[in-house]
Amino acid sequence: MQLNIFKVGAYNFVNCDERLKEDIPISEKILQTLHNLCATAPDLARRSEELARFLQIDMAEVEKILEEYGCEGYVECYTNAEGGKRFFLTGKGIIKVCALFT
Repeated sequence: MQLNIFKVGAYNFVNCDERLKEDIPISEKILQTLHNLCATAPDLARRSEELARFLQIDMAEVEKILEEYGCEGYVECYTNAEGGKRFFLTGKGIIKVCALFT
């Protein structure tokens, strides 16, 4: 098993979730990553740059997918005091992620 170590803020995380390595759509990997980072409330929300860095994909693609999920009610976005967008899973988004594991 390969471990991926990444830095988010002052914390180092290790990704050893085999499901993230499966051939699933990148959009679902983004939801799983939000879930794995516990981004389930505004105070736990994550920046698109963090997700893009973790998944090693283009930030514009991450933001596009997150905006689509926002329209579907799986993700909410807010702008912090510095003007940056942050994203977190809604209750509906958490259920969708859990369904990916069944």
